[in-house]
Amino acid sequence: MMEEVPLSIKRKSNAIEIKGFGDEIFIIFNQESSFSDIESELIEKLYKSKNFFIGKPIVLDMKDHSFSYEECLRLKEILVDKFNLTISHARTNSAETIRNIEEIGWSVETLIQKEDYDTRTIIIRRTIRTGQKLKYEGNLVLIGDVNPGGEIIADGDIVVFGKLRGIAHAGANGNTSATITAIELNPLQLRIANLIRYAPNSGFEPAGAPEFAMIKEGNIVIDFVDKLKRGDL
Repeated sequence: MMEEVPLSIKRKSNAIEIKGFGDEIFIIFNQESSFSDIESELIEKLYKSKNFFIGKPIVLDMKDHSFSYEECLRLKEILVDKFNLTISHARTNSAETIRNIEEIGWSVETLIQKEDYDTRTIIIRRTIRTGQKLKYEGNLVLIGDVNPGGEIIADGDIVVFGKLRGIAHAGANGNTSATITAIELNPLQLRIANLIRYAPNSGFEPAGAPEFAMIKEGNIVIDFVDKLKRGDL
């Protein structure tokens, strides 16, 4: 007689997770889930918890998912057109998703995880456009420009081989020794640790030479890189 062996049925993991952080609500996509699973579960959870989302900015944490333009557009139809939600921005590391999210008119935050790299310094070759945000838990070297409305954040130093015309925040973890350096330093705002220096109404005047910013005597000061090399500061 054949023994009957009970089948073990594995439950499918949740395609999305919803969490509140401060004033924002994060919709976190499961890296292993298909778009169809994400779509159906998103609609189901939004129907069940409509009041939870009212008046709160939504952050879409898309992980490394590569979503097509049509899939990004479908998400916009569900979240904005159907449920009238306010999207703050999306978070993703996928170049395809970044391109398509920007195409439908949403802002994107590119979050680079420290554990993905062997060192605490990373080199990025791209231009940070309006509405884009780039973070790294170490020193960040950007070969490209930071346009007005773009933002770069690092726990360590920031070096921009290009024009820095947006926002830069070095020492984001409280490191007061961090510096910000750029070939052309003309930012809207500089931040080092918890200190902020805003651009004057007329803007920063390009100096025609590489400059850096550092904390000195409790303030953010700007000077020529040449002085830093000579040790004049």
